[in-house]
Amino acid sequence: MIQLMLIGTAHVIDLSFPLEKNIRNFDPDLVALELDKQRWYALRSTSKKLHGPLYLRILARLQRYLGDSFGSSPGAEMIVATNVANSLNSKLAFIDKPILHTIQGAWKRLPWNEFFKMIIDGLISFVGGGDVNVQRSIRTGDFTTELEQFATEYPSLKRELIDKRDHYMAMNIVKLFRTQRCEKIVAIVGEGHIEGIAKKLNNLKPKIIRLSDLLSEKGNSISFSIEI
Repeated sequence: MIQLMLIGTAHVIDLSFPLEKNIRNFDPDLVALELDKQRWYALRSTSKKLHGPLYLRILARLQRYLGDSFGSSPGAEMIVATNVANSLNSKLAFIDKPILHTIQGAWKRLPWNEFFKMIIDGLISFVGGGDVNVQRSIRTGDFTTELEQFATEYPSLKRELIDKRDHYMAMNIVKLFRTQRCEKIVAIVGEGHIEGIAKKLNNLKPKIIRLSDLLSEKGNSISFSIEI
């Protein structure tokens, strides 16, 4: 009987202990990561030089800053999952779309109204305005409200950056069960993808570990940015 576990994480907070514990307890045949090969090589590289378009480099620098501030480098949970997989002799797979093409596609398809709203929201955030009262979300790890707001204000971006990737990763998980002859797979993905992937794979009845579950096991409540 096949079994699937989905674990929701944030990429710039140290969740090493609860993440490792949950993977080991599940003892998977395969660990699937929200990465593509290009990001995997970049993550494993010791080089600090950033490449790619300006907007991608700015995003990478922001994640690096957040990671330094909150105790975990960007993608650290992927390294933890990889190390646990190796120790368990589990297979490893990358299930996400190539991020560069994804962001470029989202940028090209971005409607003017969303583009201008992004500029305005960015300026408001820069000068310290806007609704920054997200203490409850930070404390609980529940960003449902923020994700719903994102979907309302940036429907095109949500479709490109979340919905299409949810579908892509869900289909890849199904392929892994078929091609790798695995009975137990654990997928490590950003919290923002958990709901969409779980719905698409509802027939597999996945066991879900939310970001809030990891935070409660960690016993910490510090701020972080949710990865999409």
